[in-house]
Formats: sequence, C-alpha cells, structure tokens
Amino acid sequence: MKRVFVIASLVVAVAVPAFAQGRQGGAASNETLSQTFRESHGRDVTYQLSLAGFKIFDNLYHVGVGTVSTWLIPTTAGLIMIDSSQEPYVDHVLDNIRNLGFDPKDVKYVLIVHGHLDHFGGAARIKELSGARIGMTEADWKMVDEYLAQQRANPPALAPVQRAPQRDAKDLVLKDGDVVTLGKTSLKVFVTPGHTPGSASFEFTVYDNGRPHKAFMFGGPEPRDGVEGGKKFLASVNRVAQMEPDVEVGLLIHSWLAMSTYPNGGTFERMVKLQTRKPGDPNPFVDAASWQQWLVRLKTVADKYIVDETAKASSPTR
Repeated sequence: MKRVFVIASLVVAVAVPAFAQGRQGGAASNETLSQTFRESHGRDVTYQLSLAGFKIFDNLYHVGVGTVSTWLIPTTAGLIMIDSSQEPYVDHVLDNIRNLGFDPKDVKYVLIVHGHLDHFGGAARIKELSGARIGMTEADWKMVDEYLAQQRANPPALAPVQRAPQRDAKDLVLKDGDVVTLGKTSLKVFVTPGHTPGSASFEFTVYDNGRPHKAFMFGGPEPRDGVEGGKKFLASVNRVAQMEPDVEVGLLIHSWLAMSTYPNGGTFERMVKLQTRKPGDPNPFVDAASWQQWLVRLKTVADKYIVDETAKASSPTR
C-alpha cells in the first residue's frame, strides 16, 4: 500500500564551486574531475573541503563533498536532504547550505539511500539541529542499529568520532511505493536491494527555469554481498528500467565509481558545463540518453559480478 508523508522558496545565489576557480580543486592529469574527488584525493580532507555547494536546478543543490554526494531540495515548507555525509565533513555540508542562502534548521527530512556511514554519518547532527525526521528502509535501519551497537561495545578513541542516528517514533521506515511529501514537493520511494539489503532510490521532479524534468536517484549503484546480492541488484536494475523508461535526469550518489561510471560525465563534469551554459542552452544534467546507457552498463556490471561471485563460491578453499 502506498503511504504519503506530509508536512504543511527561498531565493538564493548560486555559489561557484571552488574546483572551477583554481588548481587546488582541479582534476589530476590522468583522471576526470569526478574520479579525482573519489579516487586519488578521496581521503584528502582539504581537497574535499574545496568543493562549495552549487545549484543544478531550481529545486536541487549539491551541498556535499566530492567523494560522496549530499543533496538539498528546497520546498514550500522547508528543506529535504538526501544523504548527510560523515565526519569530518558535516560542518562543511551545513556551511554549504548556509552559503547557498538556506538555514539548516529548516531541514524537515533527511532521506538516506543506504546504511553505509558515508551516507548516514551526518544525520544525527542534522536531526539535533533541526528536528528533522530521518528516513531509511527497515533493512538498512538495522545496519545503522548494528553500527550503534558496535560503537557501544567498542567506543571510538580517536577523533573524529562518527555518530549514527538513533531512530525514534517520528523517524520514517521507508517502504517501496511510499511517497514522501513536503509542501508541494513529493519523492516516490523505490526499494532497490543489491548494494545493501534495503537500498532506497527516489524519483521526483526537478525544474529548470520552471520547466519540469523527471529525475531518478539510484540508491545503490553497484552490487555487493556475493551471488545473492548480485542477483538482487540485477533485479533492481531491471525493475527500474521497466518502471522508469522516461527518466531525463540521472542523479548520482557518487559522481565516479570504478565499475559503474556514469556515461558522458558525472556530476562534476556536468557542473563545469553548467557554469558556461548560455541562455537557451539545455541543462547538461538533462540527458535521457545517458540514463539509458547507464542502465545497460549496470546490467552488464551485474552479470559480470554474478559470474565472478559464482566462480568464487564454487572454487575449492585452501
């Protein structure tokens, strides 16, 4: 059964990302910019902090670091975040939100794509700051619960201390087909297992100078957990391809991934193009053809992963 969560725009300036202003945020010579943020400088805190928040659509902003995306959706009744980064980057995410003209205290929902620390690691602080409701699938809430239990058993001794959100009665357990609504904005939930047991994906409408486009964010874009995980992932990709044939905007939780790199440029390559966009030019993020190419690539990734994991499972142990 479909459920709907409802809570009864701010005008902002566009911040130009630091990577477009100087060499510090530029790509390494043998990498794309997205790959540099994810790979060679993935653990370089200073480099990650060089990325300012930026606007992509009328109602969508990137407010995270380069290794993992954090998204902000302004609505008529407050802010929705998708993912929350982790320490030591949470202050940077909050500053990016403020620098774009928004107040983090207006965040009403923090929706988490899956139960890995780099996605849920800032949610506890954001919840404390704003009273936001955190949304995850039950399977991935359990992953966060397990993380909390491990922390209690073995308290971290070194900073930065990573914090996990403790769910309470007002938080959301996302189910397939749910619609999360805030003001006039709605996001439809798809449960797409395979990367984790309960990865969540979201379909919603973005607006480019008032013109609507269907966007989709795949919440777990590479398979994990052996043969069964690979089969679940393949089923998720096939289902999304069947149910969402008219997606125009593919949104990425990581701008670069080794197996499933997005065709024709990730988030940051398209952002560079967006900065030089002339009046009347299309938004480089509106690219239905690349979305379709990516789904084909994900199926290929899944097929190979299943073959490889099947071979590992059948090989004799030493």
